[in-house]
Amino acid sequence: MVIPKQQSDSELLREGCHSYHKALFAVMQFRREAQEAIRAAVDERIDEIAAALKLGKTEISEGLTPYAKPANLAQTWDGSEAEVGLRYPGKPWEAKWGIWFYFGIEDGEAGGVLAYVWFKEPGPVMRKLASLGIEGLEISDCEAWIWEAIGESPDGLTAAIHRALDSWIGVWRKVGGLQQFLPPRKVREGRAGN
Repeated sequence: MVIPKQQSDSELLREGCHSYHKALFAVMQFRREAQEAIRAAVDERIDEIAAALKLGKTEISEGLTPYAKPANLAQTWDGSEAEVGLRYPGKPWEAKWGIWFYFGIEDGEAGGVLAYVWFKEPGPVMRKLASLGIEGLEISDCEAWIWEAIGESPDGLTAAIHRALDSWIGVWRKVGGLQQFLPPRKVREGRAGN
């Protein structure tokens, strides 16, 4: 039996032995504060958001749950991008659609805030969104989003969140709401209890 030769401690291991706990705390605290800032902005504007989407404000507000990518340290992740914010519904893998409000950053890009919608079967909603030609609205096969860059203080995270919400609310007002593209309420409520 051959015992593999141990590698010398890398710079990362040497530094991590002294500061891992502080770095981990900083990441956890950043997630918490970013989610709180996004939640505060959404709560402040929940009446406008609900009216624009034509969904119940209680349904949206109570259904938004914290979201992060990567979700945990055990998850395979290459470090090239990260997201933190809120999503609805809380269990998107069971849903046919979802909305997210989050901070995102990736290699080579400045951080920004996104207001985002996803449909498992996009059909009419994506055609409708594309037909409007709304400046700043990005659309893919089953997703649509507004992205707002985070500037330097005082134009930081909170200002970017509000700019994204301004645009998002405007998009859904022009479309006539999200409700028209969703399964009937009874079907949604039946699935919510699963």
